[in-house]
Amino acid sequence: MFAYVDEFGNLSDTPPTQPYKFKEEDLIRPADTEDEYLYGKVSYYNEVGHYGFIRDNLSKETVYFNDKLAGMVLAVNQKVKYKYIRTKQGNQVSEIELQP
Repeated sequence: MFAYVDEFGNLSDTPPTQPYKFKEEDLIRPADTEDEYLYGKVSYYNEVGHYGFIRDNLSKETVYFNDKLAGMVLAVNQKVKYKYIRTKQGNQVSEIELQP
């Protein structure tokens, strides 16, 4: 026995009468959100350990950074534009720029 699936996900025992026509918007990939910068400000900085956290303006999530990852020394309440990656330990900064 054969089973056929139509474009809506329904199963039937007869093949479709006409092939599915792709729409142009079906073929366009969605924009990758990882390519967009996020905005936030430094919520905590430990001067002895040279690490801190950035709190996102929209989601209020925190992202870890240290001076080596950031490539600069940051201070509390500095506004930044950043990208992050997920690691085993949590979110870490991958790129960062200061905002005026």
